[in-house]
Amino acid sequence: MPTEFRPSISAVVAAYQAEEWIAEAVESILGQTRPPDEVVVVDDGSTDGTAGELKRFGERIRVVRRPNGGCPAAFNTAFAQARGDFVAMCGADDIWEPRKLEWQAQAIEAHPEADVFFGHAKLIGRIEAEHSRPPGVGLLDSSAFRDALFRECCVCASSVLIRRSRFEHLGPFIEDFGNDDWEYWFRCLRAGVRFYYDPRPLASWRQHESNLTRRTAWMDECAAQVRSWYAADVTGRAIADQLFRTGRRLVDEGDPRGARRAFRRSLRYGLGDIAFVANARALVWVVVLGLPAGVRERVGLKLTGASRALDGLRGGRHPSLS
Repeated sequence: MPTEFRPSISAVVAAYQAEEWIAEAVESILGQTRPPDEVVVVDDGSTDGTAGELKRFGERIRVVRRPNGGCPAAFNTAFAQARGDFVAMCGADDIWEPRKLEWQAQAIEAHPEADVFFGHAKLIGRIEAEHSRPPGVGLLDSSAFRDALFRECCVCASSVLIRRSRFEHLGPFIEDFGNDDWEYWFRCLRAGVRFYYDPRPLASWRQHESNLTRRTAWMDECAAQVRSWYAADVTGRAIADQLFRTGRRLVDEGDPRGARRAFRRSLRYGLGDIAFVANARALVWVVVLGLPAGVRERVGLKLTGASRALDGLRGGRHPSLS
């Protein structure tokens, strides 16, 4: 009688100056109801007490040390060291829910056509919130998911489990780049990779002052590059909606000229579809931002309040993350 195939799973962690959180992250991995077949932690040139914290786990984990090269480089090293059929990523400051790998192993068995599995995540620490979600659950519709991903990264990397052979085929994360994982999901979609989404919380993404995502200007520059590389893969509506979001952010930042340009571009990409909510709102903002300064400020305050309320109802922007 043939033996049932049980895919092996490697858990990989990229750690830098993580002595405050690394033990909790590793404990959440080792405490899984379906334990990983190996745990690889890449210490990316830490000079604090990270090495000492990792030493406590002894032979239960494999530690690889390398000169500091940044998070994408550390994860590339971890993937190169991993031996499992699938690789599950975890940030050194993040936490897995106890049944994460159990649920994802079940999804692998039920959906062998998928190569990337991810789930819902909660934001903890400096910000307490829910991570944005993709459209749909289970095996995702690639077109709808691609459009949603273009608007914002709705994939929490610490919830991701990816088929190692697929990663090797597509190549490594872009190093020294602020949106390496986001770019990678687009690369996967362009190659025809199927994604599976579990709506249950699988991970907690810790927010703190040392987060890479706090380097706002650099992250914005990298995000613009990602969108320019993959704009041809998405619909005009997705681009219009994203430009509307940019305009709203520029309004909040006190840049009416930049905001008006973004709203006007949003209208062009939306092809005048007034039934499209972002287009209707963009048209209103173009008119308001064209008013004299004093009138614009008074009307703009009311419109901003209404827009934020609508964003909240639609589950849109995370104001604290913009």
